[in-house]
Amino acid sequence: MPHWALHEYSSRGYVKAKRLGEKGLFATLYAGIRADMLDAPYMRDFLLTAKDTSFSTLDGVSAVR
Repeated sequence: MPHWALHEYSSRGYVKAKRLGEKGLFATLYAGIRADMLDAPYMRDFLLTAKDTSFSTLDGVSAVR
């Protein structure tokens, strides 16, 4: 499971997080939308809200460099 999904429970001692391998296992998450929805104002707002909320509330989540 991703670190951000376990953080709340591991910080309370409910579960113990273990790294997979020496450096851990990391993945990039993408949002996919149909081309005809790309310019829809509600879709842009949704994607910005999802990005901002993820970065501000999910422990260990960062932007792709």
